[in-house]
Amino acid sequence: MTACGRVRGLVLTGGRSSRFGGVHKPGVRVGGVPVLARVHAALTAVPVDGIWVAGPADGIPDDLRAGVHEVQEEPRFGGPLAGIAAAVADMPPAPDAVVLVLAGDVPYTDPADLTHLAHTCAQTGRAVASADATGRRQHLCAAWPDALLRARLEDVGDPTDLPVRLLWEGVDPVQVAVSTASLEDFDTEDDLRRITGSTRPGA
Repeated sequence: MTACGRVRGLVLTGGRSSRFGGVHKPGVRVGGVPVLARVHAALTAVPVDGIWVAGPADGIPDDLRAGVHEVQEEPRFGGPLAGIAAAVADMPPAPDAVVLVLAGDVPYTDPADLTHLAHTCAQTGRAVASADATGRRQHLCAAWPDALLRARLEDVGDPTDLPVRLLWEGVDPVQVAVSTASLEDFDTEDDLRRITGSTRPGA
């Protein structure tokens, strides 16, 4: 592994995409490449020791599925916190590991930002949150010590329909700035057009 130590990727893809016409956003092609394949490439560049996809892994080509673990939150559409819980439950415990927690609908995730998050987490032993230009914490572009993430999920209990921000209660994270590209997700066609300059094929 890198100087970051053992790093795992956790990508959330299980939403309903209700504001995007029900189309699976991580599978949308940007520049001819599915968004989830772009996130996969960014994680691979860190590199990571396995990628857990909470929700459909559609968008990752079959020849890149080695090391990808597809899990499903219970109940389905139980929310992103339920997705995180399902993925972590599937991971073998590794107290020395760092877990990168990411959204699956960010077309231009920057591997340099992910490396910075993972390295900071490994060096400090603390959870690391990214921040946008206003300084606001971004819950789904973050790095967690494996043991701390498991402890917080245990404290939360049943994660169904609960907000991800609950994970951070009582946690004193390191907050680091990352590029805008690593935080720009899309919920609507207008969002996609603003970020990429194009709409999805067939829209």
